[in-house]
Amino acid sequence: MKTKIIVTLLILVGLGTGFVWLKKNNYVPALLPKQEVDNTAQDETAIRSFMAEPALELAFVKSDVPFPVYFRVGKVTQMEGGENMEAVEGWTRQVDIYHQKELLNGQCSVYEYHVDSRNHSLVAVVIAGLKPSEIEGYKSNGVICSDTSSNTMPKITKTEAEAVAFGYLVRGVKNFDQIKEQFIYSGKYGGELHQWFWEDKGYKLPEGLEGRPYSYPTIRITVDGNKQIQYWNTVPLFEN
Repeated sequence: MKTKIIVTLLILVGLGTGFVWLKKNNYVPALLPKQEVDNTAQDETAIRSFMAEPALELAFVKSDVPFPVYFRVGKVTQMEGGENMEAVEGWTRQVDIYHQKELLNGQCSVYEYHVDSRNHSLVAVVIAGLKPSEIEGYKSNGVICSDTSSNTMPKITKTEAEAVAFGYLVRGVKNFDQIKEQFIYSGKYGGELHQWFWEDKGYKLPEGLEGRPYSYPTIRITVDGNKQIQYWNTVPLFEN
């Protein structure tokens, strides 16, 4: 019996010592909740599928509300010099934001992806410029990026841009074949920028609610002359 007591005490002392060491060294086991891991995996699958790059390296940035420039819904009150939009229960959205690790053509910018956290649908792809600290991070790993904002944008034909745009849309829009002819094309700067835009004006929000910049679902994709894209799809965000 004494032997058992001594052994038990030694085990407890050992555990206590280990706990003190962990606390002293600020060690926290790198374990993520299973749900969080599953959500990240589904988000990344949606992004890689859209980009047609199964090995695309991504970094989670944060979770946030969608940019007001592409989706807001609420109760609007007109005010002097503008308007106020009050958030409404059931219409607040959250997107998970990821950055692509690979630079865009060696520039100091990357693709940024927004995924609806409710259904893991990709709702936006934008070009994000790197912060000075991020540029230094790449530099410390031997990667030097360049600022090409002053460079002349190449020009491509509508046919060339359409092949790029439709390649993405057929992967990102479930019913693209059914609505393809409804996309409206516009071009700017003699071939430097091409855009396709679709809207569902038949959609109606519940009475008393308004959306900004649109009160109905839209899909927009732009293709620059260098074949880089930006993409917004609010169809999933309007699903309630």
